[in-house]
Amino acid sequence: MNPSTSGNVILSPRALRLAAALEEWPRRTLTLAELWKIFAIADAASAMRPSRRSDLAEALEALAVAGLINLSRTRDTSAAPALPTRVTLPAPQPSSTAAALAHTIAWRPELAWAASARLTLGQIGVLRSINDWLRDCGRDDDVSPLRERSLEVLGHEKRLDALLGTSLFAPGRLTLELLRTFRTHPPLPARRTGDGPVLLVVENADTFDTLTRVLTAGLGDVGWVAWGAGAAFEASVASVLDMTEVRAIAYFGDLDADGLRIPASAHRKAAQNGLPPVRPATGLYRLLLDIGVPQPGQGPLSAAKAAELASWLPEPQATRAASLLTTGCRLAQEAVGTRALQARIDMSEWRDGLVFSS
Repeated sequence: MNPSTSGNVILSPRALRLAAALEEWPRRTLTLAELWKIFAIADAASAMRPSRRSDLAEALEALAVAGLINLSRTRDTSAAPALPTRVTLPAPQPSSTAAALAHTIAWRPELAWAASARLTLGQIGVLRSINDWLRDCGRDDDVSPLRERSLEVLGHEKRLDALLGTSLFAPGRLTLELLRTFRTHPPLPARRTGDGPVLLVVENADTFDTLTRVLTAGLGDVGWVAWGAGAAFEASVASVLDMTEVRAIAYFGDLDADGLRIPASAHRKAAQNGLPPVRPATGLYRLLLDIGVPQPGQGPLSAAKAAELASWLPEPQATRAASLLTTGCRLAQEAVGTRALQARIDMSEWRDGLVFSS
């Protein structure tokens, strides 16, 4: 790659990669410690070089002169050269520098749209790496998982993950097919507990262990118990496609903002994959609301936000859960523990419908 020029500013490939990585940072201000982490992603090859600090200093100075970042006046002088203690990022915008750079690149036919698209400098850097990969590997027929391809093409396994929701993957632009890659579905650890058609997914590990032990007698309609591993279930729900005997999916988690957001998100993902809906394990939630002791949460939610999160639950549980969230409290699912469950396994409501009872 040849360096690109903006006026008297020479932007090296390293500076372009750093610009691309900075555009993905969720906040507009970075500390020096955070900057080192991003630089490790943008220029992984520099990690073992003695000139690593100088490489970062040069890249920052070039981006600052080009108007792409603002450097703090305070400096870290613990080593030479001195580095800014903070960097402020303007909102990424298409620029004349990016447009001029785009016109100097011999784009592959698959990326011809890049020459006239309104792109940021960071996006141009990403596309140039992809362009080089298509040139060198365009005739290979290998298909690799997304993070393997991301590491190969962009130097970091999570870069493509971050780019999938951006304009680079808008219609008519990049696709997973073009990059010969695919998103894998993380596995969903599950244990067979009976002959029923229901898969019960549990948010936390301890409650998963308890339910697999309590349900070995084949109570109710539950045939499998799975560990959702918190937010991982939003992606791993797609693995239920491999469990051909599952006819219904129930979920039981904490009664807090995340505990309600996760199954609602997994419900949408299940619908996209043609899976049964992710429904609340109402018998377990009712028990949690009855015996759980409220704990401090992350702060009170507005009535509207609480109602939105709780709407995944049926009434009257939705109203009770929303009221809990507005007080800033939560209920941990571990309250529905071994003792509480064993005290109820002989009751008809547990025999006839452990998860979908009204």
